[in-house]
Amino acid sequence: MGGGSNLLIPDRAPDTVVCLKEFNNEIVNHGDGVFEAGASVRLQKLINTINEAGFGGIEFLFSVPGLVGGAIVMNAGLGRSRNDFISNYLESVRVLKDGEVLTFDKDECQFGYRTSAFKNTDCIVLSASFRFPEMSREESERRKQERLAVAKAKQDNTKPNCGSVFRECSPKIINFVKKVGLGGKVHFSKKTRNWILNDGGTSADAIKTIQKVEKLHKLLGKKCSREVIVWEQNINK
Repeated sequence: MGGGSNLLIPDRAPDTVVCLKEFNNEIVNHGDGVFEAGASVRLQKLINTINEAGFGGIEFLFSVPGLVGGAIVMNAGLGRSRNDFISNYLESVRVLKDGEVLTFDKDECQFGYRTSAFKNTDCIVLSASFRFPEMSREESERRKQERLAVAKAKQDNTKPNCGSVFRECSPKIINFVKKVGLGGKVHFSKKTRNWILNDGGTSADAIKTIQKVEKLHKLLGKKCSREVIVWEQNINK
């Protein structure tokens, strides 16, 4: 695991956990907007570093509490309509796969909406190479502050949460679930759609809530797929 964003960890975690939070915190400026960042680099650090060098592009991730590695695995970005993702600025990704260090060009990474070739696999992202466009300090600062304001206005961080739950779901079904109060101590936020809050519940409670919503989608013939990664599924494989 990296920073833990978009990760639902079981109440009893496995005895051995490999944490990459302090694995590689380096950022190398190769010039002309090309930067190499380790998987452990916080997104805010990467953004501030490229801004100070006169480049930008991913300020929309300034409010995300995550690391570069996780952001690549999830292809972090804005909604489908904006079509702006971290992968738009990637050139290559360095990973550990089956005990071998490999480099994947962007076209080999199978990036999609909130997904990549690395999600739910044994691949471990080690670092990535980016190419960013030039941007004035004034513009990059404006974009960062704009993103922080949007996050404050729209995201519910009053209780522990794991960010967005589904990469695809029916807004009507989510709104129905909110009204009937499905979930108990782990429930959907009234402020942020597709966002569950933990009000003293357990990981098992959260999983049951997610599964109930998935069953509703199936019964009504609506598409539903998870964005959050549930560790219990991986542990039981």
